[in-house]
Amino acid sequence: MADRMRVRINLSTREVEIEGDGELLRTFAADIAELMRLVREAAGAPQPAPAAAISPAAQGTLGSFGEYMQRLPTSATEVDRMLAAGFWVQENSPDRLFTTGEANRRLVDLGFKIGNPSQCVRQSIDAKRVFRVHKGHYRVTPLGRDHLRRLMGDVIPATPQGA
Repeated sequence: MADRMRVRINLSTREVEIEGDGELLRTFAADIAELMRLVREAAGAPQPAPAAAISPAAQGTLGSFGEYMQRLPTSATEVDRMLAAGFWVQENSPDRLFTTGEANRRLVDLGFKIGNPSQCVRQSIDAKRVFRVHKGHYRVTPLGRDHLRRLMGDVIPATPQGA
């Protein structure tokens, strides 16, 4: 049986991942070592902030919905995607509320298909990340905002706009 090896890279955390036959990877060992040296070297140098990482306070908004959703990690669940979409709708609506339908429409427009959007909102309510303001209208709680900040970083303001 072939000897399998795996190396992992995550650029946001400066990690590297490569998976394959152990013999094949050994042939690239010097290249991998050089790549890791460059990653470690870059970790010590100040990094310019990407445009999407500019704080919302400086931007005044969360940016476009597409740019905003790009900040979610690929490992985000459907519940996380719905929470993020709801937060964006909330922050861009005059009444500071979101509906399941509007959040889901935004996701569908970007090509995200949520299996059961209402169930996702219910799970966020159960987790105390969202609360119902009145029938069909919701608001993200401070706990939900903290969860999104852990997932998406500075793009989520620490306090509500206007607070």
